[in-house]
Amino acid sequence: MSQQPVVQLRQVTKRIGGKTLVDHLSFDVPKGEVFGFLGPNGAGKTTTIRMMVGLISMSEGEVLVNGLSVNKEFERAMKHVGAIVENPELYKFLTGYQNLVHFARMIPGISGERIEQVIRLVKLENRIHDKVKTYSLGMRQRLGVAQAILHKPDVLILDEPTNGLDPEGIRELRDYLRHLAKEEGTAVIVSSHLLSEMELMCDRVAIIQNGKLVDVRQVRDMVAGGDGQAQVTVLAEPAALAASVAAKAVPNGSVQEQPGGFTVSVDYGDIPALVRQLVLAEVSVYGVKAASKTLEDQFLEMTRGGQIE
Repeated sequence: MSQQPVVQLRQVTKRIGGKTLVDHLSFDVPKGEVFGFLGPNGAGKTTTIRMMVGLISMSEGEVLVNGLSVNKEFERAMKHVGAIVENPELYKFLTGYQNLVHFARMIPGISGERIEQVIRLVKLENRIHDKVKTYSLGMRQRLGVAQAILHKPDVLILDEPTNGLDPEGIRELRDYLRHLAKEEGTAVIVSSHLLSEMELMCDRVAIIQNGKLVDVRQVRDMVAGGDGQAQVTVLAEPAALAASVAAKAVPNGSVQEQPGGFTVSVDYGDIPALVRQLVLAEVSVYGVKAASKTLEDQFLEMTRGGQIE
């Protein structure tokens, strides 16, 4: 995955009436990454997204999209952005297809072939010629995503994109966003309260609280245990020999022998090497289970149990 930043936030701050809603927020999002935006109620997520797409002004700081300042070069910067903030804005008296055609007319270069392509991507082929007022909330969300990606943006910003979607629709959207990032190099920024989905969808997450950045972490490191370590239970015989081999292989791992095996704290990436050492020592390994924390566990620890939007 390329590390070239597509979106850069530099000391972004928003104050209203003497109250600081977003406090000097800075982070980068590179090409080809799905980036999650998490925070308790009132943390400043939606305010930040609104500043990123120019819906509200910043009190301080700067947002750059492909090096273009949202403050100083708004129109040029927004040509690289697709977004849904809160709910997609659609003409309910038009069909889904007419909505896409109307949007396409605002941006030069969008072909009829591209319109058909995004319709297939969001799986609206069977209802695209029905009026939007007959759509379910989930279908409107899909049409909104189609509208947002019509011009092949370099960055796609979605605020609560899974609202109204059934489990199958959520999975399809997740798979498509992963495809969009991996195959087309799009930077995808997603705000959501469905932490289980964010864990499956995102490469990294930024956690904010009270308008301040708490941390930016790789999801795989967070679910491994926050510090990249996992508490591993190994079922192996003979247990004493297995624990002895593990203690030598992982000298700082706090190995504890148990009936039928042992537990050890180990770097997540070192688990395969530990298993190889056990096999070379002629230990019979019957099972390996990493008791990793979920993204929700990590989130609640870092925000001290704050409520999620």
